Amino acid sequence: MDAGILRDQLADLSKGVFISMPIGTVLSGLILAVQLLSGGGLAAVLWFIAIALINGARVVLAVAQSGAADDRPQAVGARLSLYGLLALASGIAWSFLALLSDGYTTSQAPLYLIVLAGTAAGSVTYGNSYAPASINFVTLPLLTAAGFVLARGGVENYVLAFTILLFLGGMIRSALLGQYRFRETSRLKYEAREFAAEMERNSWRDPLTNLLNRYGLEQAIAKLGLSDGPFVAMLIDLDGFKSVNDTYGHTIGDGLLVKVARRIEDHAPQGATIARIGGDEFVLLFSAVRSQQAAGALASAIIAAIANPDPELNSVRVGASIGIYQAEKPQLTEMLLKADFALYAAKRGGRNEHCLFDAGLDAALERKNRIERDLRGAIETGTLCCWFQPLVRLDTNAVVGFEALLRWHHHVHGAISPPEIVTAARETGLLSLLTETVFLNCCAMIGELVTHGRRDVRVAMNLSPRELEAGNVDDMILTGLKTRNVPAAMLEIEITEEAPVDRDRVDEKVGRLADAGISIVLDDFGTGFSTLVSLKDRRIRKIKIDKDFVRDLAKSVEDQAVVEAVIGLGRTLGIEVMAEGVETDADRMILRSLGCMIGQGYLFSAALPMPDALAFDVASEALFEPLRSSRGGNAA
Repeated sequence: MDAGILRDQLADLSKGVFISMPIGTVLSGLILAVQLLSGGGLAAVLWFIAIALINGARVVLAVAQSGAADDRPQAVGARLSLYGLLALASGIAWSFLALLSDGYTTSQAPLYLIVLAGTAAGSVTYGNSYAPASINFVTLPLLTAAGFVLARGGVENYVLAFTILLFLGGMIRSALLGQYRFRETSRLKYEAREFAAEMERNSWRDPLTNLLNRYGLEQAIAKLGLSDGPFVAMLIDLDGFKSVNDTYGHTIGDGLLVKVARRIEDHAPQGATIARIGGDEFVLLFSAVRSQQAAGALASAIIAAIANPDPELNSVRVGASIGIYQAEKPQLTEMLLKADFALYAAKRGGRNEHCLFDAGLDAALERKNRIERDLRGAIETGTLCCWFQPLVRLDTNAVVGFEALLRWHHHVHGAISPPEIVTAARETGLLSLLTETVFLNCCAMIGELVTHGRRDVRVAMNLSPRELEAGNVDDMILTGLKTRNVPAAMLEIEITEEAPVDRDRVDEKVGRLADAGISIVLDDFGTGFSTLVSLKDRRIRKIKIDKDFVRDLAKSVEDQAVVEAVIGLGRTLGIEVMAEGVETDADRMILRSLGCMIGQGYLFSAALPMPDALAFDVASEALFEPLRSSRGGNAA
């Protein structure tokens, strides 16, 4: 508590310097001006320079205090003593005012005494947290003034000297009383904090690690002073912790969490706030000015400490990823949101990485939030819809199908990519609505194809295993096809190779769709987690070779070997093979020579609005030559 009171005294004294020093400098400048106008010379100038230098030193000390990292009682006490010494030096300098006024006998003496009294009162007013500083300043100048006035003799001078001494006594008493009241106020503040902390300890502490929980973190942040900013928030998430619980059980997992908490504490800057806000998520919050390490270096040290192998965990390695956000004001919601955004950017870089929330991530977060806010409106108004990219036979250039691809031109951020749209829908709970929108767009396209007599052309929509696992997408599709009298054979569902949690549930739903006559396509073949296992599923009717293997195929012997092997597998298993990302005629010719007969890519066409896609079906031969001359990334 005493250390806290000393810090409060020092902080208050430092703040008061920025008010009292400019006033003192102005008053001393006023005396200099009067001296010069009345014929004073070098002595007055030297006196003013001495006052200004001492005032400057006190300001420099105050500025240094704001950035000081050492707040130990000894260090704080030393800085307070330095303030006292500088105040004494300033008092000595003001004592020489008696010499400038010939012992306060000149006509300007009353003015000087008034200025001296005002300066003394100001020092007590703005330095009442630390009495020695005020007393050291006022004592010598006022005693000197009283002595010279008394030496002049006469009743009036005796009375004036007595008044000066009374004033000095009052200033000393005010300084001591001010310091006492300041320290009492500071003491009561710390006692109240300790009492409140004791009362709330059971409600804001994590019982396992004894760190703060989320509520405790909120309370701690609310008590932080803005003068300690800027603040750094680190969101620390363990990598591989689930494997510890799965392999060794929750008892060992709990023990690991306690060890991690202690390792974070060992590396935390002095005065930092540490909390556990989730199963394996920790928050480290500290004042940047109090940390002896840069945020990035500190994060690396914490990651290394956490990743240090634990003898009890022979077969599992635990690491950590850290998101870092720095803010001038400690606002929990904002800090956790932005630190979390940086955390996931770090995780995209791999295990044991850290990432600082910078201007680039800030723009990305603003974009993400704006997209999530506007997504429902875009779906409901039709601003978000599907365009259709043709699937073309490589030998005849005939259009044999279309893939429905999401398109949304945002009024602020322009074109929004399909992955961003899907992610936003998942975050906002709109994924089922988005899937239904895509399905209805596909139904509309199939209806137009039927009207044009093109029942041989299929329309494909993308669906992830997670969508199948989480909702009743299969019911929505089957019911929608029946209600709208849409031929199931004209619909394809391209399933990306994600790893679902409940594979049996997904397989059951895929089976229902396949049994209804819908063609199931394995998308992005060669880049997923279960490629060869998926090929054993007899419900798979087509596989799409990923564009990463197809782009610049003519220039890569290795990619040609991979593509040829995939085509051979498809032929052996009776599965149709097509390629996406066809961008040059040379790639098209290589694919044909390897036995792949269907392609998709910018060589033929980008995704088109429905009317243009239908027109492209009629006029594909006329459009093919100019389109294949321009290259670009395959539409997503």
